[in-house]
Amino acid sequence: MKVLCASLLMAVSLLVFGTSVLSEEDLIKEKCKNDPWCYQQEVEKIGDPELCENILKYWPKAGGVHGWCIYRLALKQKDCSLCERIKAKDIRENLCHKDVCKKKK
Repeated sequence: MKVLCASLLMAVSLLVFGTSVLSEEDLIKEKCKNDPWCYQQEVEKIGDPELCENILKYWPKAGGVHGWCIYRLALKQKDCSLCERIKAKDIRENLCHKDVCKKKK
């Protein structure tokens, strides 16, 4: 009986923990529905570049929005290394490297 109770308690704990880990990004997606720009603005408020990756996960054709998301965070955080995550070459080279890394084209 003790083993059953312990197993049940562990299963409930994992369920609660698992949903809380995903809740932040799910709440952003739920709030923004089908608007990648809304998602980008919410991620910018949070300041976590990892969340920018969800833009491509939810909207695979939104490479420009993804690039803008990373660019804005790189600019705010003054982190040139973030520029390398940008898949859109024009945003990466013409904006991010130029503005954040201070590299000339």
